[in-house]
Amino acid sequence: MNTLTSSVTNLTDDKDLIRWDPKFALGIPLIDEQHKHLVELCNKVYTEVLVSRLKYENDKNAQWQNAMAGTLKECVNYVATHFSNEEKIMKLVGYEQFSEHKNRHDEFTKKVLETAKGFNSMDFSDAIKFCKFLYEWILSHIAHEDKLYVKKVLEYKKI
Repeated sequence: MNTLTSSVTNLTDDKDLIRWDPKFALGIPLIDEQHKHLVELCNKVYTEVLVSRLKYENDKNAQWQNAMAGTLKECVNYVATHFSNEEKIMKLVGYEQFSEHKNRHDEFTKKVLETAKGFNSMDFSDAIKFCKFLYEWILSHIAHEDKLYVKKVLEYKKI
């Protein structure tokens, strides 16, 4: 059973959904620090879902979603900041796949904003699915998509 399945199935096993691994590092200090923070935010959303749900589990009004509002807002705002920084770097160095990469950022942003708007009506299972979506997207994007522009940035730094 993989870590995600284990974490989602047995929610008390681990407090973190994602663990930062040095292999995720791109070698671009600003972006690496922001990626680490994105991992922390994903873990924070996951933890808040679990804690808020347990705290309000007997509440028929589902106040646990309201308790999540600040964490989701922090996540949305930070993602926007990170994407803006990353896109500025890609434009500066003339990354050829900029438009495609930006489109993936835009699709992710749209999904997160839609989820945040509808979070008050979301049930616990959907909230965990959203955490899984964050997990999968962050890891695949950092591990694959972002690594594609690193060579261009490092070449630019040599000039």
